[in-house]
Amino acid sequence: MEFGIWSVLPPLIAIALCIITRQVILSLFLGVAAGLFIHSDWNVFGAFRELTEVLVAQLVDDWHARVILFTCLLGGTTGLIQISGGFQAFGRWAGKVVRSARGARLTAWFAGLILFFDDYFDCLTSGSVVRPITDEFKVSREKLAYLVDVTAAPICTVIPLSTWAAYMMGLVATEFDKAGVSGSPFGTFLASIPFNFYAIGSILLALYIAVTARNFGPMARAEHRARTTGAVLGGDPAEVTGQDILVLQASPRGSISDLVVPIVTLVGIMLLGLLYTGGLFEGATLVEAIGDADAATALIWATITANIVAFLWYVLRRVATAAECLKGMVQGFKAMVPALAILILAWSIGEVTDRLGLGEFVANTVGQVLVPWLVPMLVFVVSALISFSTGTSWGTFAIMMPVAMPLAFATGAAIPAVVGGVFGGGVFGDHCSPISDTTILSSTGASCNHIDHVYTQLPYALLAAGIAAVGFIVGGLMQSPWIALLLTVAALLGVTTWLGRTAEVRLKG
Repeated sequence: MEFGIWSVLPPLIAIALCIITRQVILSLFLGVAAGLFIHSDWNVFGAFRELTEVLVAQLVDDWHARVILFTCLLGGTTGLIQISGGFQAFGRWAGKVVRSARGARLTAWFAGLILFFDDYFDCLTSGSVVRPITDEFKVSREKLAYLVDVTAAPICTVIPLSTWAAYMMGLVATEFDKAGVSGSPFGTFLASIPFNFYAIGSILLALYIAVTARNFGPMARAEHRARTTGAVLGGDPAEVTGQDILVLQASPRGSISDLVVPIVTLVGIMLLGLLYTGGLFEGATLVEAIGDADAATALIWATITANIVAFLWYVLRRVATAAECLKGMVQGFKAMVPALAILILAWSIGEVTDRLGLGEFVANTVGQVLVPWLVPMLVFVVSALISFSTGTSWGTFAIMMPVAMPLAFATGAAIPAVVGGVFGGGVFGDHCSPISDTTILSSTGASCNHIDHVYTQLPYALLAAGIAAVGFIVGGLMQSPWIALLLTVAALLGVTTWLGRTAEVRLKG
């Protein structure tokens, strides 16, 4: 059954209500309910039956179940570190090394880049680790969440060794096979990286803002609040996901090792898990191993090991008793419940929009322009609309790649430019949509109100997307990325300089 324009309604309801009411869970639930009401041919009882099916489906889905378990376990690790006093000790140490708000912001930006291999891991881990430093120097939680988010999904689309690479190259390979065209998926992926104007522009924009403090829009107000009043957190702390962990009483005997040991264990086991599940020890190359890795399994192995190591480390060092460690773990699990509720509903609305055929409707409606040099820009814009409406990059890639590559073959548009358009547009929604899982997890890792994070980040994301769209026109005309990329970055930084006001100068550091 074709639902046409009705397929757009559920995400519109969810996103609009999120912004208007600031009640994320209620807004998502109403968006899911509206979509199922439409899908069941306007039958209330049928919609209620489908609602149960959809919610249960998200819980029993293998990938979703692993993400839920990983998120809970990482919450437990964070609770343990808080109980040990590790965060506080790291903050004291960092205060001797990082001496300014600029340094704190750069630390957050670099932390996100270092943990490039998986976006979920990046969002939750880097925010939790860097938060004591940014709090110390009165950097708003909104700014921290932005720096965490912009170095998560966007960096995964331009790093061949990320957990995204195999999936993205697999989609390209499928389209080459279907069209009977010879080509290297890996080579095409590499060639598409400089055409990924949105991801590259967003990452460099975040670095520029971290260095210069040129903020505009809601972010400028959040930063001014934090720097002048010391209130790094805006709104009601009770509404902040992950904030419950911070109320745990920290041990006064904690040292920096109480943070470093669990985090090093987490990262080390994660990397080993990726290489092991990818077959490195069975003859695969490093690139093949990362590409074929089971990231969800590696994440679970890493968090289980980190919890065990942290528990034993703290008890043996007598910074916390076994009972205190268990309390920290349980509190960490509980603190993740709001984030998990949002994730489940975000996945549910993705399922609903898939049933209604939103992706195909948008792609077919907008995909009528066949001028070759416009194809990359068109593909980027459509991908961005779909990803923002559904909150998923991987789903957008799956929808758009079978549309975009045949369009490129038919019109003679540059294949790398079109592939870069799909990846850039797909990551736009993953990066900034209020119903995106990584947006939610970035809020959680930074202990920031989710809607405050969306409000403050969205102007930067829209600016980067708008300028990237123009960059795709230039790249499409020239069929070369480099001049277009240079112009895109220069325009992005120039407009930011013009719009921004330098809080760094006014507030002295």
